[in-house]
Amino acid sequence: MNKLNTNRENIKNTEEIETSIVAHYKVESTMEASLEQKVLEHPFPYIRLDPAKAEERAYNSYYNKGGCCAAVADAIIGELADIQGTPFKWIPIKLFIVGAGGYGIGTLCGALAGAAHAIALVCEPDDSKRITAELFTWHCEEELPKYQPKMEILKTISNSVNCLETLNIFMEAANVKRSDKLRRERCACVSADVARKAVELLNEHFCM
Repeated sequence: MNKLNTNRENIKNTEEIETSIVAHYKVESTMEASLEQKVLEHPFPYIRLDPAKAEERAYNSYYNKGGCCAAVADAIIGELADIQGTPFKWIPIKLFIVGAGGYGIGTLCGALAGAAHAIALVCEPDDSKRITAELFTWHCEEELPKYQPKMEILKTISNSVNCLETLNIFMEAANVKRSDKLRRERCACVSADVARKAVELLNEHFCM
């Protein structure tokens, strides 16, 4: 074979390799896009969680993740991310810090907000509304906090889902100020209570 034919053969082989590589990446890209579309379909897949673990994780996350909303989100979404990975691992828990302190103005309790977002993520809209309403009603009527791992805290009934109203009832009954350590501890414990109740409701829903 002369030099010209050899060069032509090399060029042909190179072109075939390049075509094969391009085809491979097209198939791979298509598969990845299909996978991403599938895993991002709503609702995200839920698996049964341990309420006690959610409770403890929310309590700890209150102090190291940025407050009540992030605490409950981490106890549910963060736990699902640790167990399942995709798609929950793509949701940054820092996103929920904004809900702390009733979104900074004492409105909706951040713990309830974090739970509501987690519920909505894994449930169909009608189901998430029903479960969230049940959670909010429970919060209004229940003596909280139940989870008290470090210090004894006076239990109160809030009759509200709003941060400021709930705290005012507790602070007046317990004779503490908003800046007191006991108040912060109460919010951490209520976050734990809310996370546990939300997980119990989700477990019950998905076992139906």
